[in-house]
Amino acid sequence: MEKYGAIDTGLPVTARKEALPDLNKSRRRAIIKRALLVSAAGVLLGWKLLNGTVWNTNVKDTSMVRGISWTPCADLTEFDCAYFSVPMDYADPQPSEHVSLALRRWPATAPKKDYMGTLFINPGGPGGSGTASVVIRGPELGRILKGRYDIMSWDPRGVNMTTPAIDCYPTEYDEYMSEQQSYHLGLPFQARGEGGSAAEIALLKKKDTYTQSGVGSCLKNGNAKMLASVSTAYTVRDMMRMLEALGEDERGLQYWGFSYGTILGATFSAMFPEKVHRVMLDGVSSARFYHRDIFDWGRSGMDDTNKVWQGFLSSCAKAGPARCALAKGDDTAEIILARFNKMVELLLEQPVPVSWGGVTSGIITASDVIQGVFKVLYAPKKWPILASALAALEEGDPYPLAAYVNEPAPQGDPLTARRDPLDNVFKRHMTKTWSTIAGDAIMCSDTDQTVSHAGFPDSTAFAEYSRELGKLSVTGERWAHSIGRCRLWNITATEAYRGPWNVEEGLKQTNFPVLFLGVTADPVTPLSAAKDMSAGFGNISATLLIQDGFGHCSTAHPSLCTAKTVAAYFLEGRVPEYGTVCSSPEEYLFPEDGDSPMSSMSAEDRELLQAWEKLGDSVVAW
Repeated sequence: MEKYGAIDTGLPVTARKEALPDLNKSRRRAIIKRALLVSAAGVLLGWKLLNGTVWNTNVKDTSMVRGISWTPCADLTEFDCAYFSVPMDYADPQPSEHVSLALRRWPATAPKKDYMGTLFINPGGPGGSGTASVVIRGPELGRILKGRYDIMSWDPRGVNMTTPAIDCYPTEYDEYMSEQQSYHLGLPFQARGEGGSAAEIALLKKKDTYTQSGVGSCLKNGNAKMLASVSTAYTVRDMMRMLEALGEDERGLQYWGFSYGTILGATFSAMFPEKVHRVMLDGVSSARFYHRDIFDWGRSGMDDTNKVWQGFLSSCAKAGPARCALAKGDDTAEIILARFNKMVELLLEQPVPVSWGGVTSGIITASDVIQGVFKVLYAPKKWPILASALAALEEGDPYPLAAYVNEPAPQGDPLTARRDPLDNVFKRHMTKTWSTIAGDAIMCSDTDQTVSHAGFPDSTAFAEYSRELGKLSVTGERWAHSIGRCRLWNITATEAYRGPWNVEEGLKQTNFPVLFLGVTADPVTPLSAAKDMSAGFGNISATLLIQDGFGHCSTAHPSLCTAKTVAAYFLEGRVPEYGTVCSSPEEYLFPEDGDSPMSSMSAEDRELLQAWEKLGDSVVAW
């Protein structure tokens, strides 16, 4: 089998400025100053993509309800909840066809004179629940922003409590079981190791068939009109309606998006540039590739994955056996990698049984090991967990790894039986876990299906793409599987956004610079995407903050420098110089008990970094 990468030495430790081209500082400062004084322009008319042609919809309807009626949430009364109605189809709004968006907010706590409005957030996915993310992140974001914002999110179309549901399956358990069966088939490299290319193709055909089963369930049972209206472009229009209902449309959007949420935020900024007030995109994914060529998007996502993997190995070796269970004596990163490869090779020859131990039982395969690596690269805080699980596996105990790979989803308990979707305190459609089908419905409707259907149409052709990504990254074949589902998705959204994505193509200037935030070693949203997207928006409409660290999005590997820069952007409108670099302390990687960079900080800085650290607890692999 293929080996997994060379080794580098990890992180630089000093903050600095990275010299990036095409900047006119004096002109930039003047324009930013003017932007602070100029109110938002009139609403940009929407654009609809139909059969490859872009045309102006110029649609207005009277279904818009001014204002949002907030009440204490039925489950957690310290939060506010609301439902907000928007047209199902903005181009052809019908009185009987609406979407009821589920909203939740963490209210501002600052005095009225200091109140700065609503901060919209999106957790990523696509398909992540915004209402759940407010519960997890809202209080800490409130602390970071000194209680001056309402922290608000919503479940996008097709997700969780926003209705109508797409209804491909009667319960989420039925979807979950189908996805689990596909998951346990494993990754292509395992099949190649067991039976060569013929076995690999056979496995991919089975996976494709499971995907077709999910699409077929949507075509047979699903809400066809809802499925045709779950694109990012529709969600952007929903955001405009919420902004108007909150009475904040003249000021413009204030937004913090993570991962896929950066695609959503970039799309909003491209469609409604005059409505950008404070937009921060954290863990930047290439919206340009995502909307136009899902296969190029997949390739670009793997740019820095091996850098994170190498960081794990190097940091483990540096920490030694006292802090990293996988390290032995004076093992170097190269030696740890060789031992890891040997474990994978042995599992290719013979999976090992796992006896029941409280969470799961079954077997551990080579594929499970790579799935575990994929999961943990998102969050350096969990690197010691993977190290301990791999060390136990090496010693003959596979249970810790099995428990980690199969741990309960962060949004809820494991699904063990069918449950009425209305059986909850809200008496409204609700799911407990992330829905793969919802993610597919959004992502595969967003991307250009003429490309996704033609690129690698059958299993044999797709095997080439899977191998290509496998050579790019230790987890490339895992990533390829998610991308490949769009080859088979054949439900088309009635509106999508394809561009422009750069000034040369006609992208308009935003009302205030968008803050793109990229991490130097992110497993799925590489720094190259942040540089490409910010360059496309131009040095007037965008700036770039670089966090020198590991993991997915800035909160995965906390940096006080980043936290202060982001807070200043939202609280003071202070735009960092393009290419500013913040470092993340190495103490977060395989830390000793009591090891913290906070000991010499002021109380204010300590509180800020503690809130940022807690945000990192919510970093998950979708």
